[in-house]
Amino acid sequence: MRPDALPQDLVVVGHPFAPIGMGEHLRSTVRALRAVGLKPRLIDVYGLDRGRDPDLERAFGADVTRSLSSALNLFCINADELDEALARIDQAGFSSARNIIFPAWELPDYPAVWAEKLAAFDGIWAPSRFVQDALARAAGRPVACVPLAVDMRLSAFLGRRWFDIPEHAFVVMFAFDFSSYAARKNPMAVLDAFDALASRRPDAPLHAVIKCKGGDPHDPARQALEARITTLGGRAQLISRELSDNEVKNLFRCVDVFVSLHRSEGFGRGMAEAMALGTPVVATGWSGNMDFMDADTAWLVDHQMVPLKAGQYLHGEGQVWAEPDVAQASRLIEEVMDHPRAAQARAERARRRIRTQLSPRAVGLAAAEHLAAALG
Repeated sequence: MRPDALPQDLVVVGHPFAPIGMGEHLRSTVRALRAVGLKPRLIDVYGLDRGRDPDLERAFGADVTRSLSSALNLFCINADELDEALARIDQAGFSSARNIIFPAWELPDYPAVWAEKLAAFDGIWAPSRFVQDALARAAGRPVACVPLAVDMRLSAFLGRRWFDIPEHAFVVMFAFDFSSYAARKNPMAVLDAFDALASRRPDAPLHAVIKCKGGDPHDPARQALEARITTLGGRAQLISRELSDNEVKNLFRCVDVFVSLHRSEGFGRGMAEAMALGTPVVATGWSGNMDFMDADTAWLVDHQMVPLKAGQYLHGEGQVWAEPDVAQASRLIEEVMDHPRAAQARAERARRRIRTQLSPRAVGLAAAEHLAAALG
């Protein structure tokens, strides 16, 4: 079925204005659907973030509705928030419509208690093959793999000075949200790799930027991160203020290398966004990011699989994730710094990969096919 043959009565449910991962999960999906001519309406489940970001309001505000479609609904929410989400919206169309859920997840096994909630839906989507495998095993049914579109167009250009980043430094960056669990995102490993490089190259103009969101000031993980950055003196900075969508994109553009020493990723948006901007990426070679990343487009860090420790992640008991080789990561960052032409050539291949594989139109065409399949 061609996209223009799909019913226009399509509603996407989630958090279109929230500055969180699931907010961008929805926004990227909507951009992809629009790129192939669909015009979904949006339900903002909580309605707490309207007007905070003018760019997002302009892009999505006019399409907000209060009611589900009676034909086709796509829920860009996680299964653990399903009950509360349904309680907050007009469910009149749910029973007559085809309903698809498009959750995120970050470990090899999907929680059984959440999998039970997936049974209420006619279809399940996953943003990567890694998540697809986890969901399919848990749900006992087929799951469609629909990646998240990456569109890094800027509404205005901002330079390093906007972020107080030294103009002439070689800048290493990582960005994460404390609500996604610091143990999984592993920012301390990035600082350790940077520190090792700085120790080997004490005269090099090096600078590290960690962009974080959330984290109570009294949270031990937040305090430990701040203390670690302090030990690096003027060579490192923490950006914890809330940035607009355009500011975040410019920050990714302003640095020399994006480093993600994650222990597990469901999709790996930060890495994909950096690649889309032509920024070199050093990253753990495991989990969702491997759908769009290989040795031809990134600097992959070796790892060992280790059991999760108690409290490191939701439903992590009995599961494993990657422990990246920090020493190797440090050497790979140094390689990017020492060989800028080769690094930019690989980064350009990465940019083309994202443009071909994860552009809104490419993803939109795939999404339209799966929507058509859901309609039978």
